[in-house]
Amino acid sequence: MYQLKTLVDDIANFTSQRDTELLAFNLLKSVSSVMSCEKTNIILMNRKGSLISRLSFDKNHCIVNETSVVIDDILKNTLEHMNACSQEEFTLKTKLGYLLIHSLHRDRKNTQFLVIHLQKKIGAAQYSVLSGMLSIYNNFITLLYESQTDELTGLANRKTFDLAISSVFDGLPERYKKVENERRKQSEKVVKDKSKYWLTIIDIDNFKLVNDEFGHLYGDEILIHLAQIIRSSFRDEDLQFRFGGEEFVILLSADSKMKCIQILERFRCKVEKYNFPSVDRITVSIGVVEFKQGTFHVTSIDYADQALYNSKNQGKNQTTFFEDMLSLGVAKKYDIEGGDVDLF
Repeated sequence: MYQLKTLVDDIANFTSQRDTELLAFNLLKSVSSVMSCEKTNIILMNRKGSLISRLSFDKNHCIVNETSVVIDDILKNTLEHMNACSQEEFTLKTKLGYLLIHSLHRDRKNTQFLVIHLQKKIGAAQYSVLSGMLSIYNNFITLLYESQTDELTGLANRKTFDLAISSVFDGLPERYKKVENERRKQSEKVVKDKSKYWLTIIDIDNFKLVNDEFGHLYGDEILIHLAQIIRSSFRDEDLQFRFGGEEFVILLSADSKMKCIQILERFRCKVEKYNFPSVDRITVSIGVVEFKQGTFHVTSIDYADQALYNSKNQGKNQTTFFEDMLSLGVAKKYDIEGGDVDLF
């Protein structure tokens, strides 16, 4: 029988996390101990039924797959059915035993599924312990998402951005190095193979005039509409944040500057042509810099901010790249090296 102290320690351990991926890893580790199974997975599926990522715990090793998630058709069809019907759990008979599937967490875009590989069905006592752990996990991750989400727009908030970017440079406790190393190896492979990243700051032009003429409630409505345009214009893997006020930040993946320009130009034109209620025209100014791990995130933000203000000063409703400003000699590049920097 699973020891009570071990169970309490596991729950305390995974609810001490503030990174959702490390939280999921700890849940998988705890579930594997409770169920005495060799393999557990957390699979992320969006509302359209596409697989986003898979986190696997197999024989005390954690594997992160965020590029090409492949599962067999029977499991995929089951997840699609559960996703469409908001079904909470399902047991699937296989040639090797059973798959116990639980819906862990749903948000606006995605559903998390826990998939446990079993040789035989579990007893009532194990099921009771598992249900309790999953309830705690669901409650905790809901609170975590709420604390990391901008209440008005539903995008990730400024605090989440700072923590996410800082984690690139900060060390992790020893027990998390395996999962983090796996994630970084795969992330580095993706960057090497096909992608660069671009830190993009988006600011609504003349937003103060909108608030002054129509009121802050209408200004809030503009922000909600713009957030919807951002969601429809960028991919799920492009990180999207509201920094506060009328300022938004996108960490955009594109394999070249030209591709980045095309993506941002489509977005800018879409905003310009969008039929915002009561306002004839809303436009945005954009500042961009290539995001490199060797440069501190606060420095990259400053570069993108300089580019944004150049867009504003040159007539608004346009995009400026910091690298273009460098080539014209109207900006100077600098790097902060070593030490801890906290400007927020």
